[in-house]
Amino acid sequence: MHLDELRTILLEERDTGELTTISPDLFTKTTAYIRSLQQEVYDHEDPFSDEARLLIEKVSSVRATIEEIFKIRTDKIVGLALSQAEGSYIEREELRALIPAELEMFNRIVEAIRQNKTQLIEWKAAPHKIRVQQAEETLSPPVSEPATLEDTDRADVSDSSEPVIKTSSDAPFAHDIVLALSSMEPFMGIDGRTYEMEAGDILTLPSRNAQVLVERDIVLNIHPG
Repeated sequence: MHLDELRTILLEERDTGELTTISPDLFTKTTAYIRSLQQEVYDHEDPFSDEARLLIEKVSSVRATIEEIFKIRTDKIVGLALSQAEGSYIEREELRALIPAELEMFNRIVEAIRQNKTQLIEWKAAPHKIRVQQAEETLSPPVSEPATLEDTDRADVSDSSEPVIKTSSDAPFAHDIVLALSSMEPFMGIDGRTYEMEAGDILTLPSRNAQVLVERDIVLNIHPG
């Protein structure tokens, strides 16, 4: 899964009010792709080189794109769930576009809306539990624990179909606390964040960046990660 492919999917998702058909493992593959790029950055000899900087920017772009795809699709799914809970007719083709984890989310939202309506509006009859099942055998039944933004670091993330990328939790980089011995222009760390410092500042940096700056006598490592 490459950035150009993700951007094409994003444009298609933006251009239509209905869910587009995506690969069930789109989010899983994207997570694996991001981690492979992160490892390239981590293994790079000089994290301040142009090549490392381009890799970091690519990671940021892939993250932003997959998160936008997730947001747009989730907004559409919430709208479908609200219509279903209110008893409106929904085209089966729209439901077939849901990947397994999205289908599970759809069912949970529908059920939550109906249960909440019963609790808040006493004269409403208790709703019957309705779970929409996929018609095709090509799509798996709903998973019991769909992945969320916080689940991307779990060991079993490859078994779910809906991991979404999060900047702070999936980065495999250790951090050190350093004392700036001299000022430095803003730079991008291997974790994708921009850092700036002046002499005397105490700040937290990714260990790989801190190591290079220590070797150049720009910072003093006062608390290795």
